Amino acid sequence: MTLLFRTWVLAALVAGSAQAEGLDLSAADRAAFGAEVRAALLADPTPVIAALRPEAAQFSEEAAADRALLDQLAPLFQPTARGIGSDSPRVTLVVFDRFPCPDCARSWQDLTKLIEDIPDLRVEARFAEATGPAQLLLSLLDREGPDAYHAARLKLLAAPDEDAMAQVLTENRWIQDRMLRPAPEMEAQAFAALDLDVAPSYVLPGLILRGAMPAIVLEKHLRR
Repeated sequence: MTLLFRTWVLAALVAGSAQAEGLDLSAADRAAFGAEVRAALLADPTPVIAALRPEAAQFSEEAAADRALLDQLAPLFQPTARGIGSDSPRVTLVVFDRFPCPDCARSWQDLTKLIEDIPDLRVEARFAEATGPAQLLLSLLDREGPDAYHAARLKLLAAPDEDAMAQVLTENRWIQDRMLRPAPEMEAQAFAALDLDVAPSYVLPGLILRGAMPAIVLEKHLRR
């Protein structure tokens, strides 16, 4: 649609509003009313845009919903004891994983190397599912610290299947307390809210990457 046609439509809307049927207005009143409508539309042309370009109005609504979702999920990027890398990062990358997940284990090893090359990067691990291993790992984190947490996490991730993971649990006999921590459920809800369905998935401010990514691809995005 050309600018000239849009301008004509805007003028028609304003003129039409001033000459609406059934309004008992004098010529001076109609002119004043038209001026008020014109000023209102110039100050906020949203009604006109919605009428002329309904797809633009829909996009605006979707963008607003996305911004609201990102605001709600802002705690995802907050530093935790599960994170690695810079304590004052320029960029924080969140990686979602589930258990078992060999691709997630390889991804974490790549990310561990990347924080050595990108000193202002922080990586935060999040749970894609609120499963038993998540509670076990958080229990280990609280009881024995980050090193024990990360060592156990990698072993569970690297298991090729559920049976192998059960064997890892049997062999290591990690002690789990009875506390049910809210983080796994909240993070699983965030994973679903972001419409993610594969692990690993990566989330940066303004960018989502689904599925395992080569380190060189991640580095390209992280250095922007």
